[in-house]
Amino acid sequence: MSTQLTRTRDLIDAISPSFCAAKWYNASIWLSNGRTASCHHPLAHFIPTAELMKNPSALHNTSTKKTFRIEMLEGKRPEECSYCWRVEDLNDPNIYSDRVYKSMVYSPGDIMDITSLAPDANVDPKNLEICFDNLCNMACSYCNSEFSSTWSSDIASNGPYKDMKTNGGHTYENDGQHGMPFGSKNEGNFYIKKFFDWFNGGLRKSLQELRVSGGEPTRSPDFWKLVDSFNRESFNFAVNTNLMIDEERLTKLINIKDQFRKFDIYTSGEAHGKNANFVRSGLDYDTWKKNLYTLQTSAPSINTHIMMTVSALSVWTIDKFLEDILQLRQETKEQIKGNTIPYHMSVNILRFPSFQSVNLLPQDIKTALAAKIEAVVESTTLLTELEKNNFVRCIAYLREVDKSYEDTDTTENKINDFKQFVNQYSTRRNMPIEQYMPEEFINWFNTL
Repeated sequence: MSTQLTRTRDLIDAISPSFCAAKWYNASIWLSNGRTASCHHPLAHFIPTAELMKNPSALHNTSTKKTFRIEMLEGKRPEECSYCWRVEDLNDPNIYSDRVYKSMVYSPGDIMDITSLAPDANVDPKNLEICFDNLCNMACSYCNSEFSSTWSSDIASNGPYKDMKTNGGHTYENDGQHGMPFGSKNEGNFYIKKFFDWFNGGLRKSLQELRVSGGEPTRSPDFWKLVDSFNRESFNFAVNTNLMIDEERLTKLINIKDQFRKFDIYTSGEAHGKNANFVRSGLDYDTWKKNLYTLQTSAPSINTHIMMTVSALSVWTIDKFLEDILQLRQETKEQIKGNTIPYHMSVNILRFPSFQSVNLLPQDIKTALAAKIEAVVESTTLLTELEKNNFVRCIAYLREVDKSYEDTDTTENKINDFKQFVNQYSTRRNMPIEQYMPEEFINWFNTL
């Protein structure tokens, strides 16, 4: 793996030290309100309606993205890609940024083809993630009303969070109706219509992977409309699900595998036990683990993935979570036999909202938490090389990075918002901090 990573880095750096193939071949599109990004790190931007009316591929090929593509070819660093620049500026040749990981999934030929394209060329993405709506039965701490109908209902019923000062804090002052301008049923949503026009007009033949997220996709009528249109497709399919779903819905989700050569299920988790339940309101940690196990053991051909988000609320029990998943992995492998490696883990550092960033913690606490994670990583042989690289990068971040590039909020305001948010969130969710969060967190929180 490290050899492949190094080769990919050498290849893209030869094009330009800021080049990333994902800017051309990867896209995330929020069809509920017409926004897009090239991956999950940059903030999404709006899709110009005039461009979309001329060409449905403008769902991906916006004038904004084309500007950033030119910058990358010229060796300039687009500001929206600061997540990768922060990692690369650690100047450790053994740590790879997502610019490398996201380019590695494409062949050298496909990567080099980009260099012969016109600067304003329209390109069909090879990896596409779409979101139809915000229908969701959970309200995770770092999410908000634009992406979760449960969050939206909370704000609508209980009012905005009070006394917030940071840019991210203000997100919790609205009920997210701007995120669903066509209503909860998406009536008259021309972004969705243009997607199906694009998809049926040739996109489905050029895709490597199509991925659907939410909200919770299994609650979306448009998701099942898409599923019903499948007919032994040549691309791979993936779904992001919180797995807090009933048996009937889980079975229906599993059966999608019959339409594809490769089907992946992505779910989110990073904290352990009650800490996890607090971070992801609506989650029951034990039920989540049970559904994950049921999914993998009943359908071993499905590739399962766990997306971890490291925040000031979740970082406290990552070591215990990792131990849990490694034990579950061992038990599952014994059950299903074969060479399948269940529950692939990826590690991401939360950047938004800034007041929940792990960088809010004092360095001595971050160093101690990094040591706990490192101890688990170094004591096991069950991690893949890719996973180990992810954790090594996380550990280095905890030890060496004190602020994200794009973070413009003052420390004073971030501390204010963290205290305000946690106290109000705890009350609204009926989850007393002292019952759900570990002692180390409570000791630190009481000093703020």
